[in-house]
Amino acid sequence: MYDCKGIQIAANRPSMNFGIWWYGDLSRELLDGTKLDKWDYSRNATSRLFTFYQHAGATDSNSSNANPALVADLLGDWREETIYRSYDNTKLLLFTTVIPTNTRIYTLMHDPQYRVAIAWQNSAYNQPPHPGFYLGTNMSTPHQPNIVLV
Repeated sequence: MYDCKGIQIAANRPSMNFGIWWYGDLSRELLDGTKLDKWDYSRNATSRLFTFYQHAGATDSNSSNANPALVADLLGDWREETIYRSYDNTKLLLFTTVIPTNTRIYTLMHDPQYRVAIAWQNSAYNQPPHPGFYLGTNMSTPHQPNIVLV
């Protein structure tokens, strides 16, 4: 793993398949197939947070990329849920975090760029969604969207 100047900062390399905001801090977690890991940059190591395939027969949507069916802020606390299919294709399985967080921002689905990113997961190349603002360690408070109930 290298920094932005090309200097090696770790000999170990975390998985690099998919990102998901899950844990409750502002660092994105690593989703690789049906395994969810947390990268600890201070130890240059990952720790397993959850193994989806051990629950209800969850499996990825394609063997070559090993992606979930969807990653999105579906339930609305800014962290993301993931959807897998069951191995026998009879169910869609929704997984959400139960880890508390002190971070309070509006739901990601209120961000127009993020909504587009959810659409591209289903209509184009299935890659992690990104909001239209920086969401991460040392971030500024994002602009409050104009939310109107109709």
